[in-house]
Amino acid sequence: MTNIRHFDMEIAELKRSLATMGDLVERTVGVAVKAILHPVVEAREQARVYEDQLDKLDSEIEDKCHQILALQAPMAKDMRLLVTSMRVAIDLESIGDLAESLAKRASWIARHTMVPIPATFTPLSQVVIGMVHGAIEAFISGNIDLARQVIADEDRADALTKQGYGELKIQIRADGERLDEHVHLLRAIAHLEQIADVAVSIAEEAVYIEKGMLIRHHHEHLDGGPT
Repeated sequence: MTNIRHFDMEIAELKRSLATMGDLVERTVGVAVKAILHPVVEAREQARVYEDQLDKLDSEIEDKCHQILALQAPMAKDMRLLVTSMRVAIDLESIGDLAESLAKRASWIARHTMVPIPATFTPLSQVVIGMVHGAIEAFISGNIDLARQVIADEDRADALTKQGYGELKIQIRADGERLDEHVHLLRAIAHLEQIADVAVSIAEEAVYIEKGMLIRHHHEHLDGGPT
């Protein structure tokens, strides 16, 4: 087997590991969102099952990247892939942590008096889950158009987040006796916003691999740059 063939196989294995990690992250977020909409005490334990697997995959991906860097001599684009893969693995683990926090709040809500879920929570969660899926797919496949869409969707997520906060402020004024319950919902919305931010970060890494340019905080440069 030639060195090039072996290198290609290692890169393919790395991408499979990232895809597996991405799938677990999507499942974790899905479990957490469902638990907020239909609170169950066991929500945190359900999310933690995935979190343990994510921790293991994160370590494996980091080790694999270091191994390839030490034994091979990757060219520019492959070097970018290896470096960003380690960052994306950390990002995916962060999404898993946020999803577990979301599930933790669902468990708390399930043990207390139920308060109305803001109407915008469902569309916000749908946008965020779509962003996570799109970001992972864009990174693995190198689809810049998909990465661009994820970045554009951040505005929609921000608008829904702001709307959700507004709805909860109205509810708090009307029912101040259940402040704790409302605060947990406020934090749940904040977790979704943070997940959206991480999804954008992953999409930015996808652009970096394909175009060789850093666009963080400079999305106006997305259509240009070297390859």
